[in-house]
Amino acid sequence: MSCYRYLVIYDIAHPGRLQRVARVLEGFGQRMQKSVFECELDAAELEELQARVLRCIRTDEDAVQYLRLCARDSQQIRHDGPVRPFASRHYYLI
Repeated sequence: MSCYRYLVIYDIAHPGRLQRVARVLEGFGQRMQKSVFECELDAAELEELQARVLRCIRTDEDAVQYLRLCARDSQQIRHDGPVRPFASRHYYLI
């Protein structure tokens, strides 16, 4: 199954919902900024993540975006400052 890298960015209106969304995302990826996570997900994991996040938010007040990066875009990411480069959680034996 193919995995893709996603940036998940969110703006959550209520502090309690904000914490719940962050906890869910911590199980799927790496925090890059306060409201930005980088995740490496296959289709089933993306679907599970979206379902879990939807249970935490109010769609009339909160916003979450899942931005898929192609391989070329992922290779172009540059980091300045204290941000740790993304560490893939998928490993392949050759």
